[in-house]
Amino acid sequence: MESLSHIFGGALLLFGSFIFVANYVRQIANFRNRNKKNGHWSSPAPFVGPLFVIVGYSTLPFEFSIWLFLVIVLDPDTVITILSLPYLIKGFRE
Repeated sequence: MESLSHIFGGALLLFGSFIFVANYVRQIANFRNRNKKNGHWSSPAPFVGPLFVIVGYSTLPFEFSIWLFLVIVLDPDTVITILSLPYLIKGFRE
């Protein structure tokens, strides 16, 4: 049963890492297509990749480190969302 937990944790960690890398690829694609009229634009997925990475890592038999939360700061969609929250709140107040 313990090995099943490790497999599940590893799968979550890999899936979160995939989303994390896909966020960077999506950001680069959006930057390249910003001036094209029919350019493809992808929407962000904030907090999803870091959440899967943190949950997957916590189920594995590694010692939990505070450095793990650095993945939140390194994810571009999460950072953009956190930085835009004050403007969103200000927009709701007006």
